[in-house]
Amino acid sequence: MESGQADRYRVDRFHADSLEGNPLKSPVDRDIHIYLPPDYYDSADRRYPVVYQLHGYNSNAKSLNVPAVQQERFGGLPADILDLFDWSRSCDYMKLDGLIATGELKPFIMVQPDASLYLHDKYGTYDFMTNDTRTKGSFYINSPYTGNYEDYTVNDVVSYVDTHYRTQAGSKGRALMGTSMGGYGVISILCRRPGIFSVGAALSPANFTIDILDWKMLMPMAEKALGRETAEQICAQAWEDFFDTMDLIYSKERPLIPSVERDDYGKVISYDKRAYEAWNEFDLNIIIERFAGTLKQIPLLINCEMNDDLGIAVVTERVHETLEKLKIKHEYELYSDPVAAALSAHTFGIAYKVTDAIRFCLRHIGSS
Repeated sequence: MESGQADRYRVDRFHADSLEGNPLKSPVDRDIHIYLPPDYYDSADRRYPVVYQLHGYNSNAKSLNVPAVQQERFGGLPADILDLFDWSRSCDYMKLDGLIATGELKPFIMVQPDASLYLHDKYGTYDFMTNDTRTKGSFYINSPYTGNYEDYTVNDVVSYVDTHYRTQAGSKGRALMGTSMGGYGVISILCRRPGIFSVGAALSPANFTIDILDWKMLMPMAEKALGRETAEQICAQAWEDFFDTMDLIYSKERPLIPSVERDDYGKVISYDKRAYEAWNEFDLNIIIERFAGTLKQIPLLINCEMNDDLGIAVVTERVHETLEKLKIKHEYELYSDPVAAALSAHTFGIAYKVTDAIRFCLRHIGSS
């Protein structure tokens, strides 16, 4: 890291009042990653728009979507697989510095809060990409079973950043973008908490519903790194853990997944209707219908790679259809990226779209 970058590529620790007394005893003191633009210290008066980036399911303060240097993110992968990455299409702090220097992006602050539950996944497995133990994610939801992560994001994080940095405070200076679980959080928060953010970008929003319970997840990169049999096993475990977490957040006292019954062909034939109704409260399509008026006021980008490993293309298309039905304007792209799909359409489809999402956000917030 060059001289001066350490002052701009920051990791602060702050106390999140909204997480006090959370049922899982997840950490209340959290690290928050903050990127400051190259000219931040040149003027004591200039204020900057802020892009809040919400991370995905297994991520935490140690494994964010936009690190200082992108290669640091995948330390668990062998060199022959790393060589297949198109690093030029990924996004990190150094790339943002360059795009700001050339005028392709206006100067801005990026904030990446930590919304992990810090609860090990159901099998206690390690993430083969990072060599860290997998942890469950909060989905940026207020839940009596896991804690108030929507309040944490909207109240604690935004307040801390506005207090400690020269931001363009107010909704017109704030954008909210997120990936996978973070994409879900973007749409949910924009609907439920009006007047905080003025633009949103949801990349492959992970709206896990029972409709995709039987999706067979297999990540090509896992197969290349671990072999077919092991890859199938860890992907099946990861998929089961997603739905275990949904039960934990949505309906811990009356979980849905254990109630599912199947016929001789494995097709779902029945489940606990009350538990299903509890899940439905958090379905993005239901949330959008309930808060359509709010979402109509906000520029919104939604996209997903059509071969997404997690089946998210299916649920993203449904979200798009709901927005269309309600005449909510949005930019939507169901795209094909063979280079990303050769490794993981989900992980790298997202990684290769982050810079474009930042551009979208900056077109709609702040002043130049």
